[in-house]
Amino acid sequence: MLAYLTGGLAYGRVGVDGTGTVSGTETPGSIPFSITHTIGHSQVNTGWTVGTGTEGKLLIPGWTYKIESLYMTLGSLDNNDRPPIPAGGQIHTHTSFRDYIVRAGLNYQFH
Repeated sequence: MLAYLTGGLAYGRVGVDGTGTVSGTETPGSIPFSITHTIGHSQVNTGWTVGTGTEGKLLIPGWTYKIESLYMTLGSLDNNDRPPIPAGGQIHTHTSFRDYIVRAGLNYQFH
């Protein structure tokens, strides 16, 4: 059996997509309004990953198993959006991208 630690560079495209609805009145006593608009932004981020795993032989000749768990972070993404509303304004979103990954596998060794 082999137990190990692993780590390294991670990169990938991250994104935020959705819709937002803004409602209100332009001035007190005026006609109310409601506007729905789309929010979206994506980019490639770099980050890091760290994990641990084990690999060992099965009772069947030539076969091994492996189990690995990883923690990955790809930083964050900030998005500023100005919805098309009469009074103006701005919507700011801040999203962090983290993931936990568990992998299992079987290997066959050709000799």
